[in-house]
Amino acid sequence: MAEGTGNVPDIQDFDDKIQTGSDTDFGVNSEIPNRTKLLRDTLELLVNRSDEQRKQCDQLSHENRYLQDYIENLMSQGNVLDK
Repeated sequence: MAEGTGNVPDIQDFDDKIQTGSDTDFGVNSEIPNRTKLLRDTLELLVNRSDEQRKQCDQLSHENRYLQDYIENLMSQGNVLDK
């Protein structure tokens, strides 16, 4: 396993084991589904987080536009720039 990456083994480790045959086929084959599941779960979390961020960005953009319109109306009604 690669150091500093938590539970995610380095892909180079898999390549080395497959090419050199240093591990049994069972060991390599049992790690591949585990790594695949871990990567799939990580991808799902990232997609969910991205969707949440997109929704928040859309909401903030809408609120920003609302505030800009509000300030613009106040400025035009009060003739602030004419003084």
